[in-house]
Amino acid sequence: MKTKYTAIAALTLLGAFASCQKENLRPDNAVKVSVSVGALTKTNAIATDDTQRQFNQGDQIAVSTNDQEAVLFQCTSTENQTWTEAVTNKFLLWTQSTLTFSAYYPVTTGTSMTAFTLPADQSSEEKIALADYMTRQQVISRPEGGSDIQMQLERKMARVIVRISGFGSQYFDDQKTVSNVRIYSEASGIADGNPTGSSTEIQPYAQGNGGQGSTYTALVVPGYGDSGARFIQLSDGEGSTLIVKGIPELETGNSYTFNLVVGKNRIEVASVTVTDWTTGETLSGGQAEEQTGVKVTSITLNKTATTISAGQTETLSVSSVTPDDATDQTVTWSSDNEAVATVDADGKVTAVALGTANITATANDGSGVTATCVVTVNKVVTINQSDWGSGYVRSFTKDGVTVSARMIDPEDGNLMDGGTFSTTLGNFTKIVVTAADCYASGTGWSGNHSSKTWAGTPASTVSFSGDFMGMGMSQTTIVCTIVPAN
Repeated sequence: MKTKYTAIAALTLLGAFASCQKENLRPDNAVKVSVSVGALTKTNAIATDDTQRQFNQGDQIAVSTNDQEAVLFQCTSTENQTWTEAVTNKFLLWTQSTLTFSAYYPVTTGTSMTAFTLPADQSSEEKIALADYMTRQQVISRPEGGSDIQMQLERKMARVIVRISGFGSQYFDDQKTVSNVRIYSEASGIADGNPTGSSTEIQPYAQGNGGQGSTYTALVVPGYGDSGARFIQLSDGEGSTLIVKGIPELETGNSYTFNLVVGKNRIEVASVTVTDWTTGETLSGGQAEEQTGVKVTSITLNKTATTISAGQTETLSVSSVTPDDATDQTVTWSSDNEAVATVDADGKVTAVALGTANITATANDGSGVTATCVVTVNKVVTINQSDWGSGYVRSFTKDGVTVSARMIDPEDGNLMDGGTFSTTLGNFTKIVVTAADCYASGTGWSGNHSSKTWAGTPASTVSFSGDFMGMGMSQTTIVCTIVPAN
């Protein structure tokens, strides 16, 4: 989804250059440029007050006219905004009464009136200033009785400010910080007035210690936006990498402040303010009401139902998210019955006790989309011959399972003349009896002379006919698997 922030702002720079050359070295027809502080744009692009209308001492602008070679003018005073030719005795000359002047900033390798490559490192005031690309071509007539000119430079970039406005309650106080912040430009440069190249990662100018209120500023190439591209990336206080996906449409000369709330597994863009970069005036459309990313519409898990024995574990996972370009595809896992089964942040389910629990994965992007797996926890009861008691009996009980027979001989491990297995815990799904000789039979029973297994329709009572005989030769063992009745 492409997000557009409507804002119209003409950012102009009323550039003026005043030569400090000695008059006896300056030709009478040398072009002079005067200072006009009130309309100058600042090249230290991080400012938000009136100082952003000033150039810094040492800034250079290239100015050419008609067929004359460009002359570099350098700011010699930030306070007075005075300028002089950077190269001694190299001037622009009035050769006609009217000339076409061309000017650009910054004066860096590869930069011209038609071409600019965006610096990836904007981590200091000096470095970010060199990303503030401006040009102007203007027809100017020589003033009567003078040689001064004034030029209005036009910004070609957009400014992005990322402000950390808060943290989720999941963090401890010492974790409420960010680091390794990166901002992405849709293009890597400008050629003939148009964006060119691919997405570029920018190291922004940082102000603050990474906590609440810290800001990160980068100048980017304006464009129509790319919903599938990475826009902001940072590391939270736990070292996790978080991403805001989807570069919005950004307009030339505008400043965009993105207020972020950092939470575990996600970043929320709380608000966006759009201002005129030069004046600081808030522009129409400054409060973003549209979402900045693509929301999840559905989640599919690797299983919708599973059975686990108490004490065992199984890991569930998200097999797919729709749409596949959803901005935040992370989920939070939860259990509606932790007495039966718990689940950790990675989807690992631990079976606690007999019963049923719904394990749910909830999308972290605020869409409210969920997917659920029904987990059934069964109980396995193992009955050894030593659990039968002593002396001939007709029945015995262990862990909720009662074994009955016409005659039970605990000493030799014999269940004779038919009987039943019953439970009040739920339903049997499987019963395995191991003995020296298994002559028992009945509905659902199968096996051989040393082991018989029942695996019929789940029931709370299972009958057998015949005998399970240990005959004192080996231990008779009964293993019952039980699931909840409902």
